[in-house]
Amino acid sequence: MGYFISEPIGLIIAALNTATFITLVYAFVKAVEERGRLFHVLDKAYKPLLAPLRRVLPAWNLDLASLILAAILQLVAFYVKRRWL
Repeated sequence: MGYFISEPIGLIIAALNTATFITLVYAFVKAVEERGRLFHVLDKAYKPLLAPLRRVLPAWNLDLASLILAAILQLVAFYVKRRWL
């Protein structure tokens, strides 16, 4: 029960997995160094997605909003796999 990237559903799952990976990279870079160029590029891309979560969650040293977004992306990918495969 696999999927191929050449199929539309495979592209959706690959995009969700890539977005999850980049979100986790963003969380790591934010924890390590907030002044780097990579952080500023990722921050511009992810700030609109993370803003609603950051309003609800408390501000800690660890960026919980990024981790929750990564979990949500993986739940969506899991649902897509179960629903259409």
